[in-house]
Amino acid sequence: MSIQNSNEIDSENAKNNEHENLRANLVSSDELQVDAVFSSKQKVQEALAIVQDQTSVESSQIEIIEAGDPNMSEKLERSSASIGKSMWSSHLLLGSLGLIMGLIAAFLLTQFGPALTQQNPLFTYIALISPGLFIGLFVAGLIGLRPDRNEVIQTVRHAIRYGKVALVINLKKSQSSSKVSQVLKQHSDSVVESIR
Repeated sequence: MSIQNSNEIDSENAKNNEHENLRANLVSSDELQVDAVFSSKQKVQEALAIVQDQTSVESSQIEIIEAGDPNMSEKLERSSASIGKSMWSSHLLLGSLGLIMGLIAAFLLTQFGPALTQQNPLFTYIALISPGLFIGLFVAGLIGLRPDRNEVIQTVRHAIRYGKVALVINLKKSQSSSKVSQVLKQHSDSVVESIR
């Protein structure tokens, strides 16, 4: 029985490490946010003391959201200017990348492709540049939708609507999202994390 328990613990640790490594490969820790829902402000304070004891989370990284909080949006999201700037830059980058990929594909087809594409280079370029550009912009739009952020926002709003209290922790580079989440899961009703 102890062998089975140790195997379960090892597999759980492996899952947590995979989770952290996957997220760490995508973005740095300073772009991550962990949100937890509690039934009362007293439970938030108790969990917060434990989190600060067991991790390197500082009070400047913490936001508490209660029912009727007029600054809920500011506590959950970064400023709208930075969100707009990132959406603008992702559309420019991925749209340009799609355009370049379309140009390269059209060039290769007009130089080495079938006779139809070699005899009609203008139509080949039009036929491949347009989809490349639109696919790049479409992918940028999908990135802008951010379903992981929607889960965080909906979880917090739902909790606040029903009189619960939310704790928001914006992580720094040296902090582990999985460690903070594990500590919070021991004391919270619900814990979600996402890229800010």
